[in-house]
Amino acid sequence: MKIINKILGTVISVLVAVMVLACCWQVITRFLLNDPSQWTEEFLRYALIWMTMLGAPYAYGKDQHLSIRVLVDKFQSKNQIRTKIAVEIIVLILSIAVFIVGGIMVTANSAGQISAALKLPMQVYYVCIPISGCLMVLYCMERLKRWFTELKEGK
Repeated sequence: MKIINKILGTVISVLVAVMVLACCWQVITRFLLNDPSQWTEEFLRYALIWMTMLGAPYAYGKDQHLSIRVLVDKFQSKNQIRTKIAVEIIVLILSIAVFIVGGIMVTANSAGQISAALKLPMQVYYVCIPISGCLMVLYCMERLKRWFTELKEGK
């Protein structure tokens, strides 16, 4: 998982840097050259989508996602682990059903569509959904393994 974290962190960082450069280019062409770039707006939109869809599993895998721990913190140690397992199973089911299955359906439905400015197949943009789902499943499986081990050891 460390390799996946490193790759995701690098890809997300590069996306942010490229987005900043593209945004600066858009401002320069629009206000200084008075001839706005045609591709930057669409590129930034889809780069933001990719960054979000890769960033969500990255944050989840590093346990830096938004969570509400009020209820879980009131439980005893063993029940906290059981609650974490239940949450992981729910996340796993939703990741498979919504992101992987739904993402594959959306990606398949976009076959033959071309983006307006960049002239890329829309599947290039939509494929980030099932990829994000697969990454979420990987992180869920790793966390489930950790929680079951802790439950078995009686922590």
